Amino acid sequence: MQTLLTNATPRIVAELHAPHWYGFVGGCYLAMSTLTLPVFAQWADRIGPRRVFALGHLCFAAGALGVALAPDMGWLLAARALQGVGGGAIAPATVAAIGMVHDEDQRGHALTWFALSQVVANGIGAPLGGWMTDGPGWRVGMAVTVPIGLFSLVLARHLPTRDVPPRWWGFSARAQWRMWQDARLGTSAALALLLGVVMLGCLTYAPLLLQDRHALSPTVTGWLLLPMLLGLGAGVAVSGRLEKHPAIRPMSWTLVLLGTVAALAPSPVVVAVGFGLGGIGLGAAYPLLLLDAQAAVDREHLARASGLIQFGRNAGAAVGVPLLSLWLAAGSAALPGLFLTLAVTALAGLHLTRKAIP
Repeated sequence: MQTLLTNATPRIVAELHAPHWYGFVGGCYLAMSTLTLPVFAQWADRIGPRRVFALGHLCFAAGALGVALAPDMGWLLAARALQGVGGGAIAPATVAAIGMVHDEDQRGHALTWFALSQVVANGIGAPLGGWMTDGPGWRVGMAVTVPIGLFSLVLARHLPTRDVPPRWWGFSARAQWRMWQDARLGTSAALALLLGVVMLGCLTYAPLLLQDRHALSPTVTGWLLLPMLLGLGAGVAVSGRLEKHPAIRPMSWTLVLLGTVAALAPSPVVVAVGFGLGGIGLGAAYPLLLLDAQAAVDREHLARASGLIQFGRNAGAAVGVPLLSLWLAAGSAALPGLFLTLAVTALAGLHLTRKAIP
């Protein structure tokens, strides 16, 4: 869904006559998913992932329908906000379910398959988004995701659950703050924040770079984004096999840095190759952060620990993606500056990772 919409965003803002809202199409979703994620993570620990997962998919499907029917940018951003609420529930519920079903030795393998499923969906979404945008239209593409989301409610029956305790709907800011104060969790969350800026920054602005600066169609853009999405899958697979190797963490950030620097190249082919390398690094880094967080807590706090990493990633994206759009005030000529900012962010992630390794 996200890559499908990302590839369609240049056309969406043009049709709705709101190019200055480009970064907010993704940023609005990220802001709401970030704000609601800690609450849903605590709920998933208290009442089990099943109910939270189902609620999230209902919100997401309703938001997708709203995007498909949006008559103007205000309506579309409101629908994206509702989707963000759904995303804030789905993410911690899914990862918590994996942690509850599998012990610590099996989680790396399970999270690898989970992340690979996301990569496959994203890999289909990019070229599909380009084809939908050039063909039947982006509204049709959004509408198609509604029955898929509703079908997920059937699958939710197989997720673990818990007895509902009294006052389960409460939220403890103190408990959340204690997790941030943990050195290991705090460092992982900070890295997730930087990762969110780079990952969602690349996914959001790479289509604009290819379509505007290199004058490519949405369909061609979708195919040139495929190396990044395939790289994400390769990175996920590598992280599951090499999670115990200390070099995998700094190496993943090094590849991310190379990918963002390659975006400055004048050739779209070189840009696509660089995106592939960066995708490998991004794909390896995220599941490693989830594994590190889950290893630092007991089974009763798996959703909150996982949610902390997801919160960090979403917060980085929610703040970073709209701020990066400030570069667009100078037009497409400023796109190299935007990707140079992402390169500096990746360099900060590499530095923090090297400091965290004992």
